[in-house]
Amino acid sequence: MLKLSFRLLACGVLLLCGLAACIPVPMTKPELYRPLADFTPQDGVYEFETKQATFNVALDDNPNDANVRFARALLYMGVGRYASAEDDLTAAIKVAEKERGYDSERLASIYVHRGLIRWSDEKAELAIEDYSRAIELDPANWEGYFHRWLAYHFQGEEEKAERDRKQGMKLEPEVFSREYVLRYDGIVLN
Repeated sequence: MLKLSFRLLACGVLLLCGLAACIPVPMTKPELYRPLADFTPQDGVYEFETKQATFNVALDDNPNDANVRFARALLYMGVGRYASAEDDLTAAIKVAEKERGYDSERLASIYVHRGLIRWSDEKAELAIEDYSRAIELDPANWEGYFHRWLAYHFQGEEEKAERDRKQGMKLEPEVFSREYVLRYDGIVLN
């Protein structure tokens, strides 16, 4: 009889431990907004050195090529070298800002990417400045609104966040409504 009750007790404890693992644990704010989650090492990591060498040669020929710097920054982001990526993005911005007729949509994208890195480095104000500059350059840049919306939300600036969400809904309703539902119903995609 004692053996049976011990087994029953052991099974009950194991069952409770298993059930405890299923209880959702509230996440802190920074974990909810992780914009660099998409920039994880991919299959192309093995080609990293070849691609990097190609970009380096191109930059040796023309160190003021903002597009090559942006492309190399994306390569660095793809392998998790965020400091190098931020350096290239900053250099690309400096060059592009001086160049007459540089594509404002592309420059806005460069700012958004640098904002992603800055947010990841917990430089929230600088990230928001980059997202704001992207929106200023390209008012139709829904990604600038999207990331600034989330950044404002997680900074506790709900009024500004709501304003960006509404503007973003006008530009890209599917993305904003899906993310709004997923984030505010407690389901967060990584």
